[in-house]
Amino acid sequence: MPEPEELKRAKAAALRYLSYRDRSEFEVRDRLKKKEFAGSIIQDTVEWLTGLGYLNDERFALAWSRSRVSTKKFGEYRLRRELSAKGLAKEIIEQALKTVYSETDESDLAQACAQKKLSHLKGIDSKSKSRRLAQFLQRKGFSSSTVYKTVEKLISNNTDHELSTG
Repeated sequence: MPEPEELKRAKAAALRYLSYRDRSEFEVRDRLKKKEFAGSIIQDTVEWLTGLGYLNDERFALAWSRSRVSTKKFGEYRLRRELSAKGLAKEIIEQALKTVYSETDESDLAQACAQKKLSHLKGIDSKSKSRRLAQFLQRKGFSSSTVYKTVEKLISNNTDHELSTG
């Protein structure tokens, strides 16, 4: 039987950690491990939090994904890596990605991202512009085909625009 005082401290630490934002079960376990709580205390705390509805990996994965797509405009690859780093199960990750990218068109997302970046690349030759834009989109986590199509479309449009106004 775990010590009631130790369990109380673990629960308080976990609740404080969850008060900033939603977390995955893995993150909470990791945090409690770092605070050197015993394995049985961590297990009891996680079960208690799950029972209260404070820990839910499916909800967390979906909320995190939606947030990252809307604020950071991340592509599927980057988001998959982030969710995996949060210790989420592969099935949960795939379901969250499927849901989020059924609500948002990834190519529109890449286009919006690239459009914004393009405004910072004025006065650079189109070959360098294409390369920089492609690297930027890859770092954002977009697929190679999406990157290629987006860069091709924007650079040709941008060049046509420069030619017609120049």
